[in-house]
Amino acid sequence: MRKPAALPFDIQGRSFTLSQQRDAGVPEHRAWASDLLVPSRGIRVPWGQAQDIRHTARVLTSVCEGTVCVRETAAMLWLCPLPLATQRDFLVHLSRRDGTHRPQRRGVRGHRMVLPDADVCELDGVPLTTPARTWLDLANVLPFEDLVAAADHFICSQTRSFGHNRTALCSLADLAAQIEANAGQRGIRKARAALELARVGADSVPETKLRLALDRAFLPEPVLSYVVCTPEGREIAWPDLAFREFKVAVHYDGGHHLTAEQKESDIRRDEALAENGWTSITVTAKHIRSGGYDAAARRVRDALIREG
Repeated sequence: MRKPAALPFDIQGRSFTLSQQRDAGVPEHRAWASDLLVPSRGIRVPWGQAQDIRHTARVLTSVCEGTVCVRETAAMLWLCPLPLATQRDFLVHLSRRDGTHRPQRRGVRGHRMVLPDADVCELDGVPLTTPARTWLDLANVLPFEDLVAAADHFICSQTRSFGHNRTALCSLADLAAQIEANAGQRGIRKARAALELARVGADSVPETKLRLALDRAFLPEPVLSYVVCTPEGREIAWPDLAFREFKVAVHYDGGHHLTAEQKESDIRRDEALAENGWTSITVTAKHIRSGGYDAAARRVRDALIREG
């Protein structure tokens, strides 16, 4: 069997439309060669090539005129954390802007949604719902705590003298406005309850779920994005959750804290906190797997009791 001719660089190693193939000067019959997969009508993907979600969404919205990415796909494009089962849904969620019939083609999960112009924007050439509208649409999809975590993701804003900074994708007011504008939408009650628990400053899903566990344990509400300083004003730590009155700092240490360099940094952080009268509580993924968030909340409660 003859080996298919190499594709031009412009469409090599990624999905492409038949229109892009023609523009690249590739003969029509090349689209049916054995090294190409047909994931959806008018689209080709090289076998064995992983495809970036943004590129896939860009290709599908280009062949489905008048469509935008919505719900789970829009959330992934906004880098919103989703449950693992949701991430494994490889279908691209599309809706037509005018709310007419659902898009129907292989690789697409079509929805019928009426989307005002204010609820649609563009990200890296991909039309999709705005952050606030995307969050509201997730209310009919996500479990409650994951919906709170999604709200925390969209409104997260952080400015630090060290570490990474973040700019909010939207505000609490934007989320509230979506709820008011779509009062009859499915999942609206869940959205209202989740919005009441959303807070600016939560940097990850575990941080949000730990905070919700503290709330269930009737503990005081911690401060997010708090800076612990020495008496001279030198910054020494940014705990994920801080109980200022009791000088208890709670850290959720994810996978990147397992490196030798980061472990040394964490030790110096905890020593500096102790020297300034603070108690450190570190929660890891291993703690959560063994006892859950409620067990971690009990550790925090015990520390608060020890500190008065």
